[in-house]
Amino acid sequence: MKNQMNKEILNNLYEFWTYVGVKTNTLVKTENYKSISLTNSDWPNRVFSISTKKDILSKIINLSQRKLLSSIIAIPKPNSLEGDTQVELLFRQTNMALELKTIETDFEIDENIHQVKSKDDALNFAKTASEAFGYNVDAEIIYSISDNTSKVKIFSYLKNEKYLGCGIVFFDSNNNAGLHMVGTIPKGRGQGIGTRITKRLILESKTNKNKYCVLHASLMGGKIYNNLGFVSFEEIETYQILGKQ
Repeated sequence: MKNQMNKEILNNLYEFWTYVGVKTNTLVKTENYKSISLTNSDWPNRVFSISTKKDILSKIINLSQRKLLSSIIAIPKPNSLEGDTQVELLFRQTNMALELKTIETDFEIDENIHQVKSKDDALNFAKTASEAFGYNVDAEIIYSISDNTSKVKIFSYLKNEKYLGCGIVFFDSNNNAGLHMVGTIPKGRGQGIGTRITKRLILESKTNKNKYCVLHASLMGGKIYNNLGFVSFEEIETYQILGKQ
């Protein structure tokens, strides 16, 4: 059960990135990996869904160093990249899941949380996400994936005419809801905004009759999700492929 749940958590992430790649016409798909390479956005530039076949990582690193693939790899632990001088670990996240039937969602609706529906909404979300996470998020990509709310719902936290937080929920083909890009800008931290956004995304998932909410938590976000009942599974790592020495 634990291994299966971990696979479902990873599947949601990979399916979401695949969806973005298809919507933006930037997805490269082979039998051994998928990749998205964008020029105007750092997100979601990744090589992911990587086969465990021998020498695949070496081939991916070689292609990236030749500028034929993204320079970012997302890969579950355990993997063979630790100690590899051709890569640098950027961050590590914990795979987490919440079984929705086990919780009551009598959450208060926060009127500061607004769904992204227009190009202006997408622009404000992108600015907020870029500040919250420290990398460039392109508004055109956000707008392109906001049109099909049966797959993706995108939210911003707006209080006193200031955008302070953001979050996305993605409904996958396994009837799980993935929580993505939940964050707050530095000025918004310590006010419970991340928790309020997460509760809204859980409520959307419950309304959509999903089985589980799944996500990938940073060290900073892990406590929030534990307090809401999320259970930890394995980890996923993100590496930067370095240029040839």
